[in-house]
Amino acid sequence: MNIALVDLNLLVVFDAVMREKNVTRAAKRIGMTQPAVSNALNRLRHLAKDDLFVRTAEGVVPTARAISLGPPIRQAINLVETAFDPSSFDPINSHDAFNIAISNYTASIIFPALAKVLEKKAPNINIRSKQLGDVDLLKELESANIDFIIAGQQLIEGNNFISTPLYNEDFVCVLRQDHPLANKKINVKDFSQAKHLMVTTTGKAFGFIDYLLDFKGLKRRVAMTINQFLVAPSIIRNSDMILTVSKRVAERFKLERVKIKPLPLITEPLKLKIIWHKRADSNPGNIWIRKQIINICKKI
Repeated sequence: MNIALVDLNLLVVFDAVMREKNVTRAAKRIGMTQPAVSNALNRLRHLAKDDLFVRTAEGVVPTARAISLGPPIRQAINLVETAFDPSSFDPINSHDAFNIAISNYTASIIFPALAKVLEKKAPNINIRSKQLGDVDLLKELESANIDFIIAGQQLIEGNNFISTPLYNEDFVCVLRQDHPLANKKINVKDFSQAKHLMVTTTGKAFGFIDYLLDFKGLKRRVAMTINQFLVAPSIIRNSDMILTVSKRVAERFKLERVKIKPLPLITEPLKLKIIWHKRADSNPGNIWIRKQIINICKKI
């Protein structure tokens, strides 16, 4: 391909559609009309000899060819933006969108403070969260489908990724106030023989607690799994199940007539970190967002 014959503005359109997965939002993001973006996509399809994006009820889905083109085009745009103006990111006027993979309870801790910061310093920036789950998060980061991952130290990143620690989480047990174990010191045997409620986005009834019990030759019965924390207090109040949860989340349950007890297992705190791709390390927008998140977590 003769690059001299390619309108490089088409790459900006491609990148906007890849990030937004919606033609209307992509047009708004880069200050173009929707018909102009649609026309640019048709030119891109001709150049790439591929459909690139398939329409759905929610927007568009990238083809395999588009997914492979996404990261190098995003990196190229980052390099050009940084080369011409290393401090080109203006949060107060930015309409950028950032996709963050994060659990719902971690989001409940970080996002309220982040929303407050954005309201004041970057009112037009959009944050879109993706739930942690079975999806390969590092692959999503590699493909530029997400900008950041906020997760525990168990997620091991490779050479293409950079991370920095955010804060630590300690864990406790939550049970109803008149639970048979509510007024006694819970030992490992009591804990393993009790029925358990588990919050999991994957549906799998096995987590880090089960690894610890397995090391001691014990197993627990996970009687129920749920995929979010909202209903957990109600379930705990109406059953003999125990919920193992971070201390910060448990503190929010105090008004729900439940009891918080120490976890009878010696565990290291869960160390939360933020991960991003090295191609975005010098991107001014990426730098600004992660700086806000890091500063928020310093106060947690």
